[in-house]
Amino acid sequence: MRFSILLPGIALLTSCQWTRYYTPPPIAQRTVDLALVQKGRRLFAQRCIECHTLPPVWRYQAEDWPQIVNSMAHRAALTSGEREAIIAYILAARAE
Repeated sequence: MRFSILLPGIALLTSCQWTRYYTPPPIAQRTVDLALVQKGRRLFAQRCIECHTLPPVWRYQAEDWPQIVNSMAHRAALTSGEREAIIAYILAARAE
């Protein structure tokens, strides 16, 4: 008896199509310097973890990351190019 009640409900749910609510921006708007992003990923993993665990890149707003990285650059002995690479990686990772 229970199956006769559940079967129509299951059929109704499985017949619905899932809608994709997020549409990524066109490729032209997502162009990044792959070498810079790869360097930033490596630096993020190697240098940032020397002092603390790696935070999820979505933990902070995109506009907050440059200031966060810059505030820690002295302690991590980051050059301006390394800071730029880390920020580029974080922003690219957030965009995915």
